[in-house]
Amino acid sequence: MTVKLEVGDLAVYRNHGVGRVAMRRTQEVLGEAQEVVVLELAELTVTLPLALAMTQLRPLANQAELRRVGDALRGDTVLNPGTWLARRTETLEKLIGGTPVELAQIVSEGAKRERLRSATGGKGQPSSSENEVVTKARQLLSDEIALALGLPPSGAERWIDRHLSQAPSVPLVLHGGADGTTGSPRPKKRRHDDRAS
Repeated sequence: MTVKLEVGDLAVYRNHGVGRVAMRRTQEVLGEAQEVVVLELAELTVTLPLALAMTQLRPLANQAELRRVGDALRGDTVLNPGTWLARRTETLEKLIGGTPVELAQIVSEGAKRERLRSATGGKGQPSSSENEVVTKARQLLSDEIALALGLPPSGAERWIDRHLSQAPSVPLVLHGGADGTTGSPRPKKRRHDDRAS
């Protein structure tokens, strides 16, 4: 899907979020006159040569992409049991890619890990770095959903929560090697403590 970059159009700039094209103009870039696009985002203004803007910016999610986002939020994916340090690079690549489905995968995994922590008595608290990435992904996703569906921010949050609530209640965890690449998926079960009965 090709992004339109007319003045006033909305465009998504990867992990910076949604912005509005404020202007297009010709300016000198690296010693030659080039057409540039000025994109106003919530907290910054970015000027990109048109050729670069065509590769770095994308349109808001359409209905088909939003269905895939819902599928990703509800998905029955297997959690990698690796530490945050082992999972960090892959997760950051998804955040930097900034597609709605990649953002939904980060949000979904964060929610599943939270449910798993609750089911195991709060073991394995996430690092502040992991929390920041999941929070950033959710904010970017929520902002885009709000604009794509014409919802207020609270409505977009409810849309995400509704899809997350439809995910399986007990996440699957990949068991096996420390790197999380071997083994077979099986559900993580609550341990029953006979002393509590």
